[in-house]
Amino acid sequence: MGTAASFGLLELRLVIAVIMVFHGTQKLFGWWDGGGLDRAEKFFGAQGFRPPRLMALVAGVTETTGAVLLGTGALSVLGTAMLTGVLTNVTALHLRNGLDGKKHGFEFELMILAGVVAVGFCGPGKWSIDHWLDLPRGAPWGPVAVAVGVLGGLIVVATRKPVDKEAMATVPARGR
Repeated sequence: MGTAASFGLLELRLVIAVIMVFHGTQKLFGWWDGGGLDRAEKFFGAQGFRPPRLMALVAGVTETTGAVLLGTGALSVLGTAMLTGVLTNVTALHLRNGLDGKKHGFEFELMILAGVVAVGFCGPGKWSIDHWLDLPRGAPWGPVAVAVGVLGGLIVVATRKPVDKEAMATVPARGR
């Protein structure tokens, strides 16, 4: 892999990491005006996730940890699986709203998911801890991580209970 491609992957990894750490720490700690676990729990409950506080905690930890792994290129296969799972779940959650982000659609989630999948398939590049330590990355591990993440995300979506439309109306759209 050339220098330009490695730089492009580094840039993509870092942007995804910043966005996903931002979202994860909003849920976990209420940073960045996020509301913390209390607000995330209400959102997750309104969306049919059970138990809602545990699911909010798992989502926040998965987003934050997966982002750090992908951003540093350390255990990027694991980070890819983690973020693919979360983003598959969130994308599926917003499908009913269509693509338009103004209507709480899935355009933002799909864009981030595409970036994670690209890193998974290509590997994290030369400027990564995985490369320096000669750890597994890219094909075939990356595509396997993407498949595991998609399957995991869809399983979580399938276990949701029917959504309470009235409860949803009182909770901020992104659970922050």
